[in-house]
Amino acid sequence: MKKFTKFKTEIKKAVSLFWAHREALLAHHPDCKEFEDDCYHVGEKRLCVGCFTAYPIAIAILIFGALGIFPWSYDRLLLYGFIAGMVQLLSATRLTDIKPIKVITKIFLGIGIGFFTLGIFSIPIRLFYRLVIFFICLNITGLFSFVRMKKIRKICNSCDEEENWRGCPSFQEEDSTADKTDL
Repeated sequence: MKKFTKFKTEIKKAVSLFWAHREALLAHHPDCKEFEDDCYHVGEKRLCVGCFTAYPIAIAILIFGALGIFPWSYDRLLLYGFIAGMVQLLSATRLTDIKPIKVITKIFLGIGIGFFTLGIFSIPIRLFYRLVIFFICLNITGLFSFVRMKKIRKICNSCDEEENWRGCPSFQEEDSTADKTDL
């Protein structure tokens, strides 16, 4: 019974942490004019264009793939995923500053993630090796996050707050919510 109580407490902490940072999880971009095109606006909520476009598409592809909708071999899935995912390279240019192009890029990113992941898990080798390949690819894609972070830093460095997150009006609301969580 004691273990269950501890588990229940940990779950409450996790939910509390999620709730305190829910805005950042939905739209993890500063709420300022420089990042307006990085978010969809649904009522008063802000949702990250990349996450709320690419991930649902990737998840749908994985579900359809599990149902056998894509009868292609693993090498074809990997190829299609790689080609679709390469559209993400446009993010290194100013082209994706135009919101419709950004959205199209994220659609192709979702397709790429979905097909590439299906391809990896369709390779006829032991699950352990498929997982290793998957995590290596996941780390490689982290390079895109690094490039994006450099772009965000450049924008934030030109701001009066210069990465002073506690002083940045865009992060004030989240900080005050997070401070109230007793974790």
